Amino acid sequence: MSRPSFRARPIDVTQSLSIIREVLDDEQAIHREVDHAHKNLDSHNEEVLTKPVDSKSSKDGKDKEIPIPEIRNVPSYEQDYRANYVQTVTYLRSTTFGAPEPEVVEYDLDNEDEDWLEKYNDGQNRLPGEKLEVMMWKLETACGEVNEVSMSNNAALAAEKGQIISYTDKCAAIAGTMALPKERALELLQEVSGRPAILEAVYHYWTAKRGRTGKPCLRRLQPPPAPNDNNPFNVFRQREKTNRPQTRRRRENDQPSFEKMRQIRKNMEMVYAIVELQLRREQLKFEAVQCEIDAQMLQITLRHEPRTLHEEVESTYAAKPSARALTSKEAEWSAAKPMSLPLSQVEVVMRSDGTYGLGGERYAMAVTGAAGG
Repeated sequence: MSRPSFRARPIDVTQSLSIIREVLDDEQAIHREVDHAHKNLDSHNEEVLTKPVDSKSSKDGKDKEIPIPEIRNVPSYEQDYRANYVQTVTYLRSTTFGAPEPEVVEYDLDNEDEDWLEKYNDGQNRLPGEKLEVMMWKLETACGEVNEVSMSNNAALAAEKGQIISYTDKCAAIAGTMALPKERALELLQEVSGRPAILEAVYHYWTAKRGRTGKPCLRRLQPPPAPNDNNPFNVFRQREKTNRPQTRRRRENDQPSFEKMRQIRKNMEMVYAIVELQLRREQLKFEAVQCEIDAQMLQITLRHEPRTLHEEVESTYAAKPSARALTSKEAEWSAAKPMSLPLSQVEVVMRSDGTYGLGGERYAMAVTGAAGG
């Protein structure tokens, strides 16, 4: 039988792909010629796609077979992947199956709590510190919730009567424990410890501490400082004020204001001159240290080098900036003569008492310290 010929036909994208399941003979099978360098690899792949069968089915004992994936129908597929499912752009975080939700305790024992706990235990382990933190946290959160409801009701009643609750009354209502009944508080504490003596002791300590401090134990439940509180040690002050007073001072264009501005300018010029003098002093110190270093290095070099090289070494060191000769202006310098500063445009003069100051009538204040030079 001759090999079937194939000619190019237009591909129909809507037509399903036909799968050949019957066995083809060698004459009917289509042989793919390999013209590239991976001929051995492709021949190995052809052998993998074939499996040995009974010699009666084919001449060479191998049956040409195309592997077909197995398809299974999942009954819950339509429920697991619904039509409106959209894949999320973030990772999914799930908790361990059956694990309870983590409970974060916001309360931490302070020094007063630790002292009371140590005194209450009296060398025994009656109440651990972790349990005391949980009990205090439960009391604080429960009392905060009931206080918030009570304050909302009081604010509504005051609004109906046309009254305004003061800041002091709000702080007293937040710090109070009367809104939380004792029976309800002990019922909350029974979830942590079942001993009535411990529950009574913790409850009385909690009420006494809130009454003594005048505020809740949890920081987030405490009210902010009063708007008119000027104590700099009270943090978390309100940023915005309802009635902002006039805090900016009015500047008047009169003689006292003019004198103050002249004094400020004079002080700034004096500071500028002092900084310039310090800069010049440090530069002269650096030059003096550099001269000393070069002189010592010259002595060491002359001691270790032969005499034939002394002239060359001396000429090398003579070309350095530290060995230059003084100018006529520097040679004529005297501490008694005024010295002008190029940056601040002022003069430094020596006064009769031996101190240095800025020259002119504008600078009457003496500037102590020696001028560099």
